[in-house]
Amino acid sequence: MNQVYQANNDWERLADNIVKPNQNVFVLGASDTGKSTFCRYLVDCACAKSMKVALVDADIGQSQIGPPTTVGMQRYDSSQEVDKLPSEFNISENDTNQKADALYFVGAIAPQRNLLPMLTGTRLMVDAALDSGAEFVVIDTTGFIHDGAASMLKQQKIDLIRPNHIVCIGRSKDLERIVGCYHQLSSLNIHYLLPHKMVRTKSSDARKRNRKEKFRQYLQDSEIQVIPIEQIRGARTPFFNGRIASEKELEILSGLTENEAVYAEWGQRTVSLISRRKLTHDSTKKLKDYLSLKYVSTETISYFDNRVVGMLDSFGITVAIGLIETIDYDNKVLHVRCQSGIAADVKVLQIGEYRLDYRL
Repeated sequence: MNQVYQANNDWERLADNIVKPNQNVFVLGASDTGKSTFCRYLVDCACAKSMKVALVDADIGQSQIGPPTTVGMQRYDSSQEVDKLPSEFNISENDTNQKADALYFVGAIAPQRNLLPMLTGTRLMVDAALDSGAEFVVIDTTGFIHDGAASMLKQQKIDLIRPNHIVCIGRSKDLERIVGCYHQLSSLNIHYLLPHKMVRTKSSDARKRNRKEKFRQYLQDSEIQVIPIEQIRGARTPFFNGRIASEKELEILSGLTENEAVYAEWGQRTVSLISRRKLTHDSTKKLKDYLSLKYVSTETISYFDNRVVGMLDSFGITVAIGLIETIDYDNKVLHVRCQSGIAADVKVLQIGEYRLDYRL
């Protein structure tokens, strides 16, 4: 175990106190404080005690379980070599990306504009861990702690998850602002650790390289698959949910906007439109008024290019993360890079905000 990291006395004392059956541990701290490695240490300790363990990785920018843009969950037991998890202290481009037992797609690498998906994903992955029979659950988090939105996100996560323990790595006003309201709760224990002396600050470039490598590992056995638009519904997008416009209707829309409409869908007094060029405000207003529409959504043909997407089956379970490479608007099909053999099972595409250039 210690070949990968060096547990100090503070870690060992705290682990002796909290690594017990039927406990959930929520780990907080700024970036580059060693959160992920401490989480791994707790997993190792629990496995050494023959517990069924799960790790929920909610660090969507520097994911260790599953690809970036996701909240991942992985199960462990005493038969697994958990110390093969990547080291927070020395991230290498050769580290092994851990395969998730369950995933939730957030679609971004930073939580700031994605607070609700972060909450939903973390809660669902904790539920997945408990449903799998885990006796001990560790929740890793992002280093987003420095403003009011960060405090609200972390507090809402704590309220939803109701952990038995919160471990704060580092002493700061930001952490106290988050956990101060919980000090009087008898059901919650708050612990403090100093950052491990071996922690090293990672540069922005190093983080980008790490994300690139994680995506490369995740997609290394992928292939381009064809998914008909009529097969799927769209989430987090106005598209893939309405009646597809006919060629004649596209001609009418092109005439009204004085811009080539390459694809459109009709809803209840709504239209979602892909045009060759960006529509002006006047063109959009003219279209809305002329057709008595309540809502008009317009995008250009580059809207879907290189979008990372969550791919859900008919049970609403994320079966994979994919990458939209192109859309054939004439034949109404998407070309999505993803793991082989899943295209027919995909029923929902969650459109992320993150774009990935796959020339890795």
